[in-house]
Amino acid sequence: MKIPLSWLRNYVEIDSSITDLAHSLTMAGLEVASIEHIGDKWDSESLVVAQVIQLDQHPNADRLRLPTLDLGKGEKIRVVCGAPNLEVGQKIVFAKEGASLFNPRSGKHEILKGASIRGIESEGMVCSALELGIGEDNGGILVLDDESVTGTPIKELLSDSIINTELTPNRPDCLSVIGTAYEIAALFGKDIIEPESSYQSGDTKIYDRIKVSIQDPLNCPRYTGSLIENITVGPSPVWLQDVLTKSGQRPINNVVDITNYVMLEYGQPLHAFDFNKLEGDEIIVRQASVSESLHTLDSQRRTLMPPMLVIADTSKSIGLAGIMGGINTEIDEGTTDIFLEAANFNAANTRATRSSLGLNTEASYRFERDIRHELAPIALKRATYLI
Repeated sequence: MKIPLSWLRNYVEIDSSITDLAHSLTMAGLEVASIEHIGDKWDSESLVVAQVIQLDQHPNADRLRLPTLDLGKGEKIRVVCGAPNLEVGQKIVFAKEGASLFNPRSGKHEILKGASIRGIESEGMVCSALELGIGEDNGGILVLDDESVTGTPIKELLSDSIINTELTPNRPDCLSVIGTAYEIAALFGKDIIEPESSYQSGDTKIYDRIKVSIQDPLNCPRYTGSLIENITVGPSPVWLQDVLTKSGQRPINNVVDITNYVMLEYGQPLHAFDFNKLEGDEIIVRQASVSESLHTLDSQRRTLMPPMLVIADTSKSIGLAGIMGGINTEIDEGTTDIFLEAANFNAANTRATRSSLGLNTEASYRFERDIRHELAPIALKRATYLI
């Protein structure tokens, strides 16, 4: 599991160096396989925060634009950029000539040089997460928080260290940032800072809107859920995207990103269903029917058999329990109400289903290791609070 040190510090005080920390964890049985340093190749002078103050079309290329950037202290520059998500007012990462960046084409870090692009000189570039080495996304530029100060070295904002743990199957508690924080607290005599999870509930009882029926309690010993209405689905805030990217996850949207964030935080997988795509007023946890079909979120149509466990509404299956949701209740830009699930599923059944279908996910990886039943309501409250 990839754990950013900056995230870990939210829950436990860390006094030792990253090397000493990794050694102590490994000697305690929690092996740290590697340490990754993000930003160790960044130069404070050549990689800075900039703001897009003007955006013009390239006269010789339909897909290229000419952003004018404010670099702070009165310094402005115009460059060529092909990113589709560039907008006026954004705070972005600007690389000056001489910056060391990852080149996706060569697969190596290279020194940036000025160039003439379709007849326009460009002395620098606006950077994507991939070019900075902090993620896999190269489809657009990395957008920073609006509060970021122009001219600030990126090294001060985004540099981090990532510890990569390799766990034995008996330590599912450490398939989480908080579980790892508890291990550190025990080793170094520190206190744990629990994350916030309090929120106001509405007057309407959830039982008046939807009920849950567990037809197979052996394979689903715990099921919790909350109903959240009047939400707006969109991109996550930058801090959330940054944490997920450093942890090896691809940001999708604010709702899905929160379920992934809490899964990594507590080790408890969650899933959000579009409430208005459900038929009937009931969630049913049952075994699949013979040759039942489910179109999963990876765009594959899968044929199921008992005792595979599914989540269903009153007319159809809507998710493969503990593994992946169905595309028929997917969260999208039109979603306004969600039913949020945090449950516990039998380890052996999850493993057999995953193996039979050839479908390995972050969720199944955790359920296969028999995570605690008590995590479900804790993670549900945390995710509900964040949403």
